[in-house]
Amino acid sequence: MVLPQFVKFHNLLQIVESFCGAKPARIRTLDRDSEGFSGAVVLRVVVQETPQAPELEFCLRGWPPNSLPRERLLGLHRLLEHIHNSGVAPVAVPLRNKFGTTIYAEASQFWQLEPWLPGVADFSSNPNDTRLRNAMTVLAQWHDAASRFEPRESEATWFKCFAAANSPTVADRLGRVERFQKQDVAKLRQLLDTTPHLPPWGADFDELIELSRRILGLFQLSADRAAEELSSYRNLRFRLHPCLRDVWHDHVLFEGDQVTGLIDPSAARSETPASDLARLLGSFLGDDDDRWKIAISAYRGVRPLSDREASLARVIDQSTVLLSGLTWLERLFVHRLNYSNPPRVLDRLKQIASRLDRLASRLHPSG
Repeated sequence: MVLPQFVKFHNLLQIVESFCGAKPARIRTLDRDSEGFSGAVVLRVVVQETPQAPELEFCLRGWPPNSLPRERLLGLHRLLEHIHNSGVAPVAVPLRNKFGTTIYAEASQFWQLEPWLPGVADFSSNPNDTRLRNAMTVLAQWHDAASRFEPRESEATWFKCFAAANSPTVADRLGRVERFQKQDVAKLRQLLDTTPHLPPWGADFDELIELSRRILGLFQLSADRAAEELSSYRNLRFRLHPCLRDVWHDHVLFEGDQVTGLIDPSAARSETPASDLARLLGSFLGDDDDRWKIAISAYRGVRPLSDREASLARVIDQSTVLLSGLTWLERLFVHRLNYSNPPRVLDRLKQIASRLDRLASRLHPSG
């Protein structure tokens, strides 16, 4: 088992035992195709309390040092417990350890242990409407439960509910578009011209550079009009409550047509449900307008969604398409993050470029 450097000094056996009272029988990292793009360490742990007892599977998550405040993690864990207790089954609630808390802290790093949820994130290989409706149903149930969550004072910064407030996502996206337009596009163009060959990329490096230049050009083509549409929602007020904010294709697990897991809720905080619809449906459906309508209808079968919220979801999705490529280029060429699976990153960039092409066609129909 190969672990990132900052994990090597941690006693994983002791961490697991503190949560479930038994040392793990097996611990393994995820295979390369299953790795996420965040900095968290995710390990699959098998525990067998006695030789005769059945094996139990858990997910051990190690947060990067100083990544999230303790109060936010504890609030997130209480939120997940509330949602699970409200009857939303595909949610993994972190266990409490022998000290009575859901966090194992060592130095500046936090760990948590939660049940391993079954299923695979395979909607793209079997994208039928039954699965789509089921995913929307579970998401609507998650939102409905989250809208009744009562955070403690120390958690309210991230998980408070509002009857009517401006969307933080709208303001954030407009600020990021402006930043990229004013300074970062030029900086990225310069880096593409001067960055030496990045060793992990091998023969794919030239394709990476060409694809990156294409993404920059498409951003500049669509940024003004996309920002104009988004800015029309800047001062509008929406209901806000805890949302996942990073619920996308790879975070929704299925067994057959049934949703068995909504995983990795680490980005959760108060927002309009339109942000989750944008994130998930953009990754599930891309620009398929007819199936967006099917999904929205399924969501509305569980809880109300106004026409303005549904419209905002499409506009947020546009901003996601616009910004996601440049966010990746920053990671690669500014922060020089090393990913263990460059072909997977390249596939992601190709998907982004394809959607940017369609966005440009929609915003510039005469072009």
